[in-house]
Amino acid sequence: MTENHPFSQPTRQSSAAIIFILGGVLKMLFKQLWAVIALFLFNRKSQYFDGYSLVFLGLAGVSAFMSLLNYFRLVFYIKDGELVLEKGVIRKSKINVPLDRVQTVNFRQNILHQMFKVVAVDIDTAGSAGKEFSLHALSRADAELLREVVSRNSSAMVGAQPVMLDGQALPHGIEVENNPAASKQSEIFRLAPLDLLKIGVSQNHLRTAGILVAFFFSFADDLAEGIGVNWEKKMQWWLGTTNGPEILLSLLTVAPVFLFASFIVTLIRTVLQYYDLRFWRTERGFKIVSGLFTRQEVSAVLSKIQYVQWSSSPLMRWFRMMKVRLPQAASVEVRGKLVVGLPGCYEPQLTAVRAAYFPDENDQIWAQPKGVDARIAWVQFLKYGPLPVLVLMEITWDWLGFWALLWLGWLAVAAWLARRYHQSWHWATSEEGLRASWGVLQKNAVLLQWHKVQAVDVRRGFFRNSGLARLTLYTAAGAVSLPFLPLALANSVRDFVLYKVETDMREWM
Repeated sequence: MTENHPFSQPTRQSSAAIIFILGGVLKMLFKQLWAVIALFLFNRKSQYFDGYSLVFLGLAGVSAFMSLLNYFRLVFYIKDGELVLEKGVIRKSKINVPLDRVQTVNFRQNILHQMFKVVAVDIDTAGSAGKEFSLHALSRADAELLREVVSRNSSAMVGAQPVMLDGQALPHGIEVENNPAASKQSEIFRLAPLDLLKIGVSQNHLRTAGILVAFFFSFADDLAEGIGVNWEKKMQWWLGTTNGPEILLSLLTVAPVFLFASFIVTLIRTVLQYYDLRFWRTERGFKIVSGLFTRQEVSAVLSKIQYVQWSSSPLMRWFRMMKVRLPQAASVEVRGKLVVGLPGCYEPQLTAVRAAYFPDENDQIWAQPKGVDARIAWVQFLKYGPLPVLVLMEITWDWLGFWALLWLGWLAVAAWLARRYHQSWHWATSEEGLRASWGVLQKNAVLLQWHKVQAVDVRRGFFRNSGLARLTLYTAAGAVSLPFLPLALANSVRDFVLYKVETDMREWM
């Protein structure tokens, strides 16, 4: 029986893929030789391009040639309900992926992709440690068609006349975006420039500052060798000739400048990543397209979304915005790098997402919201109060002397935050799911349906003799936890959830 779609025969990537393969080789060379290049630019007296470097460059040239051969040897096709990829020159390999195992088909499009009117395609399965395989370049029409074909399992392709696209027959149910008669999607949200600015301003700039510090120290030795500066001796000299108050004044002077630099870096990164973000409601879920130089197109199939999570920082609450995540069953790489979600949106968009994920949420009879045991406040206080203060006093005593006692003022702040953290915990259950919220500065909330749960764990841990336990609900995309619950209550919820999972006939993905 002949399969009735364009990918029934072995298909190559677009010829533009050759450029991206060569680009990958150049990127690899730069990663390997960046230190040599930096030293050559900053210290022209150094002779680093010796025979070993030439041998390495020769090996890299052979690798580039083999990459070109690999382009001509890479083909893919769909046969007997499987997506097949064949590649390799000397060492040939063949990957077979059942269509019903494919979790996500996502697109990437940098400036070169846009110039050549092609997209990179990443295909992922739930059981893989990363992407199952990637295609460097396909035409937009072929990429859309491939995503639609692999997203439909064989049971959805029987019993009707095929849809036609450019004179070619597609299996039943297949639709593509550039076919207006078949496409069923609507735009829920589009980031305006002002929205993008709000998101950039409300990002975690301290995290960016930490990344900048780590980046500097990781390359400090190489830069010192290249420009002839001994950072360690200079720092020791400065600390040895400066008293505590002067050090504190210097830190107070430098910190705002450094935080401002972190703010600028974060703002630029936000614009590059989320420029012209568009959030679509599609026939099977959601789609997000964003990016300035590199356009990322990520899809979330509604049946594979495990729970909905949203959060807001103080600045985001001031802007009346929130960050939304849609964890879906996928590999570790997709969950870590291509998390489906919105970096910032408003209440109507969150309401639309919740209604799509849990249509009956507002029709449920929710139990009276419960909290967690007050002892969680003591744990939070010990974690963020005395321990950090003791460490900071130990580190700064030689520099600041008695001025280091000012750190004790943090204890009152830590106690207030710990008490508020305990009061912020609220969770409620219904016959079909869970709602929970918590947090003081960073407020978090989650919505979970019981039939998405894969396993339930009740763990007593450190408070084994206290009658308290942590209830953890595991899904195919992560876990939702309720800490510091009375043991009897945690066991009761566990038994109820397991009963609902066993008796609910709906698929979890």
